[in-house]
Formats: sequence, structure tokens, C-alpha cells
Amino acid sequence: MGDRTRIIYVSDAEYFGGAERYLELLAGGIDRGRFEPVLVTFGAPGLERLRSSARCDGIEVIDLSWPTTFSAAGWRSLRAVTADRRPCIVHLNLPGPFDCRYGIPALCARRAGAAGVVVTEHLPMVPSFAKSRLLRGLGARAVDLVITVSRDNIVHLERNHRVDPARVRVVYNGIPDPGPPVPAAAPGECVTVLMVGAVEKRKGHETMLAALGTLGRRYRLAIAGTGPDEGRIRSIAAASGLQDRVDLLGRVEDVPALLTASDILAVPSLLEATPYVILEAMAAGRPVVASRIFGIPELVEDGITGLLVEPGDPEALAAAIRRVAEAPGAALKMGSAGRRAFEDRFTLGRSIAGTESVYEEILRRGSSVSVEFDGGEQADR
Repeated sequence: MGDRTRIIYVSDAEYFGGAERYLELLAGGIDRGRFEPVLVTFGAPGLERLRSSARCDGIEVIDLSWPTTFSAAGWRSLRAVTADRRPCIVHLNLPGPFDCRYGIPALCARRAGAAGVVVTEHLPMVPSFAKSRLLRGLGARAVDLVITVSRDNIVHLERNHRVDPARVRVVYNGIPDPGPPVPAAAPGECVTVLMVGAVEKRKGHETMLAALGTLGRRYRLAIAGTGPDEGRIRSIAAASGLQDRVDLLGRVEDVPALLTASDILAVPSLLEATPYVILEAMAAGRPVVASRIFGIPELVEDGITGLLVEPGDPEALAAAIRRVAEAPGAALKMGSAGRRAFEDRFTLGRSIAGTESVYEEILRRGSSVSVEFDGGEQADR
């Protein structure tokens, strides 16, 4: 066991979302014969679920104080963790392009002697700004390879954040297999459309409510998730006379069971890369109606595993949902095709193997960067 390479995963997230689930699944599933995962977080109470899950998986969890980007105390703490656990690769998780202290901890890891530095970029389509370009530029000097979750993201990494495409590796998200799909129920009087995810503007709940208003009363909407827009969505539903056809379920742990009880998954998002819930719907054999944006068309094959519509278009969304619901044979075929796509491309094992290959690439060839900057000498600010 002594010759394993430690992988130090670093997250500064404030809460548990899709990017944190990525970290949970990756750290928990990595090959323990070759790698030893270590999780470093910066004290956010909302990340306790990730820390608790890691501990249950036998992963060392270290909670550091790193209050500001150039905190000398934070820099020294991470540097000590990295130096004490060599040989190691430090892997920063960036839910958005300005997270994980703009990638500055990569410099700290490099100066502490890490064998390599990797970052995962989830949403690089978010535009850059002057401060971020400066800070990300500093951190990027220490990064060997960038993992991202869709081919579409490569364009945004290069255009928005000046990342050399030659340093990018695409590794799709993956999920554990929930088991053989439960066949969809025969069409009845009610069609249940499901949305899963944070209740916030970018997820497109308003578009979905507008679409529901044009569909017949046999259509119901179930919304699983919590977020800042819950009250507003509830108010819109009431004002539109839809309150008896909209169920806000709050946080739901057993999403596969919820998908089994639903007919269609709707993902009318305005901003998204490759959401986990689409993979869960495919694994469950349920058709998907989703926005044609960013990485989603790499998951949903239009007309084969689901239907794609333009974002923010409630009429198109309603028409696609109606088309699926009123053609149960086609819906069954879409669900079956989605299940096959999941088995071929989106299993957790496949995703972890792709990430491990990135680590192996760095270990095989050695780090390709050299950094002289020492943030431990910077003043706190």
C-alpha cells in the first residue's frame, strides 16, 4: 500500500451540488490499489455531506482555514498538507471558473512538490472578467492538465479562459448503475413530468411552468430540489392557476425511485454542462426533454434518447413533452435507447477510469510546468 499515489482533492464549495457529487463519486470510487484519496475543504458548513460521505468511504478529510484568495495561513496549511503526503497529485474541483480561489491553490501545491496538478472545469461557459483573468492566469501556470465534462466546454475554456486545448482532457460524468429499469406504466389519465435540481433561475422552472399552462390538465409537474427561487416558483404556479398540478417536493434523496414514478424528465435549463439527472433518467429508461445548450446534446441524442428544444421557449417545450407523452411506443424506444447509451458511455466505472488515465499520464511523463511564485510570502488580503 505504501507505493500508492495520493490524490488530494480540493474544494472550496459552500454547498453540495452537482460538482460536489462529481467529487464524492470520484474520490469514493477511485482504485485504492493505485491511489489514495484525500479530501481538503475550507470549512463551509454546507459541505458537511461531502465530508461525511468521504469519511464513510475511509477517506482522510482535512478541513483548512483559507478565508481569502491570498490568505497566507491558508497557503501554508495546504502547502504543509501537500508536502507531508508526497508523492501526490493535487486535483482542484471548480464548479464555476472562479471557484477554488480562482485556482490559486494550484500554485501552492506546485511549490510544495506535488507530482502534478489537475483541475476539473464544470461550467467554463461563464464569461471571464479582468480580475479573474489575472488570478486564473497565475493559477494556470501550475496546472498540468485540465479535465472537463463535455467536448463543448473546450471552446469556452479556450475563448473565455485562455486554456490551451492541448492540455484539456474530456471525461464525461458517470453514475452508479441503479439496476435494470422498471418498465414505464401504461399511459393513463395523468402524465408526470419531473424536474430535478436546484430551484434557481438558470434551471428554467419559469419556462416549464409556462409550458405546463398550455398543456392539458392530465399533465402534472413534480419539482425535486431546493433553492432561492422556491417561493417565487410557488407564487407563479398559484398566479397561473397551476398550484393543483405542481408539486414542490423539496430535497429528494432517492432520485431513481422518483424517475421510476415519472413519465418524462424535463431539463429546460438556460445554463448547464452535463447534468447528472439526465444520466439518471437514461439509466432508469425514461425519455428526456431538454434544452439544446452546451454539453446536453452530447448526452441526449435528439429523436433517439429524447427531444431537444431551444432554451426559454415554452411553446417548443410543451410541444416536445406532448409529442413524447402521446406516443408511448416512441417514448419506450427512447427510454430503451437511453439505457443503452448509459451502459455504453456514462457508467461511473467508465468515468473514473478516464480520470485515472489523466493521473497516469502525468505520472508517466512527469510534470510539464515549473513555478517560482510563492503565495506563502504574500500578505493576507
